[in-house]
Amino acid sequence: MSFNILEGGGNAAGVGFPDRDFGGSRRDDIAAVIRECRADLVGVQECGAVEPLLKKLGPGWQGFGTGQSGYTGAILSRFPLRRLVMEDFLTAAEVELPDGRRIVLVNAHWWPRSNGGVGLIQQRLRSGDVPADLDQFEAEILAASDASAGPRGYWHTVERLRPHLQAGEKVILTGDFNESSHLDWTARAAATGMDRWVENPTGRPLRFRVEWKGSKLLADLGLRDAYRAAFPDEVAKPGITWTPRYSAGTPGRRPYPDQVLERIDMIYFAGEGLEVVRAGVVGEGRETSEIVHAGPWVSDHRAVVATFRLEE
Repeated sequence: MSFNILEGGGNAAGVGFPDRDFGGSRRDDIAAVIRECRADLVGVQECGAVEPLLKKLGPGWQGFGTGQSGYTGAILSRFPLRRLVMEDFLTAAEVELPDGRRIVLVNAHWWPRSNGGVGLIQQRLRSGDVPADLDQFEAEILAASDASAGPRGYWHTVERLRPHLQAGEKVILTGDFNESSHLDWTARAAATGMDRWVENPTGRPLRFRVEWKGSKLLADLGLRDAYRAAFPDEVAKPGITWTPRYSAGTPGRRPYPDQVLERIDMIYFAGEGLEVVRAGVVGEGRETSEIVHAGPWVSDHRAVVATFRLEE
């Protein structure tokens, strides 16, 4: 499972998720979502300290993360872990499965310039200044959303993945990548897909072909996208994880009609004999999610879950 739980799962009243909306503890509901999905391994973004959530999950769970702020990441597991990397925004562990086999789990939280590429698209649509040359526009979009460098960048994750991939190990990568996938923003989706701008005032749909750098880099490295492996039709199954609908006047949020809907939370995998059995978005209703949590949704991201089979 990959799950951005928002500000450590605590009382996020400043962005519209106060504990009072969850019977006094949002973490109780977050733990309930994880249990409902029957997750064994969870890459958590914005986990904060792991102990409060582990306590809510109950016996049999372990995990680690720096816990230096509400925005740091963690790995939680029902299986034994051997810590490989523990940084604020990237964690990695070797996981020992019940049959003795091992996989590598990596959890990342990218920050590609606040997804400035999407902001640029909105800006240019508003001004009526979209270039006639859409290849040129794609280059501008990618430049505005680049996250090549730094601890929350593409290459930082690649450098930690590469030795395990070169060794032929089975690898799963979870994350909030804060950037869409090139598997979603295709020429087909640009022609027939959804208008990603919730209430687009410009008269031109926000749907363009964009070969987003991060997802393309991971694909070139040999990683596959679990949700797209289960649902290859990007038009019928956009798999939106950002962001669930919220009320007008929600504190700390821009008006929902101005949001751009994207799939930015993903599970990737690589390794011979590792195959997806099923996958789904976890959220608040059937119109958005394959797995529905009863009650108020717990975060500003929907989660994503995948079940894998390990062949001999």
